[in-house]
Amino acid sequence: MPYQFERGRIYRMPTHFGPAPGARQIPAEANADSTRSPRKTLISASFLTEALALERHIPDRFTLVGDPVVTVEFHYMTDIDWLAGRGYTMIHVWWPAMFKGARDQVVGRFLAVMWENLADPIISGRGEIGQPKLYAEIPELRRVERRLSLSSVVDGIQIP
Repeated sequence: MPYQFERGRIYRMPTHFGPAPGARQIPAEANADSTRSPRKTLISASFLTEALALERHIPDRFTLVGDPVVTVEFHYMTDIDWLAGRGYTMIHVWWPAMFKGARDQVVGRFLAVMWENLADPIISGRGEIGQPKLYAEIPELRRVERRLSLSSVVDGIQIP
């Protein structure tokens, strides 16, 4: 007997695996608690650039707003309910922009790209809500004395 889709549930390919768990469809057995999940550390830095450098990366009907300031955010998340307590890391790159549609306009963040180090949130975020997500190996956040530190290994050489 062929399977049938459950009304109101989210499916991803291959659909015969059944409704897909994710951030917008948390399994009942996950015991989600929005007061404790996820735990998040956010580190950001901004810099001023040339407007022309950003304009070539925004689509039609978007314009820059204010100074051409790019913000890079590192999001370190742990204890995520829908990931069975696991976590992942994201890097967002955005700048202020305005969208002018035929009837409406909105000012906000133009999210140019998000790098993440786990497939589950990449797949669900791209497919379900259209976020510009790509995979990247992102080093873990480390505490060194009273400071937070990022490091990476390039050609076997540790770079602080």
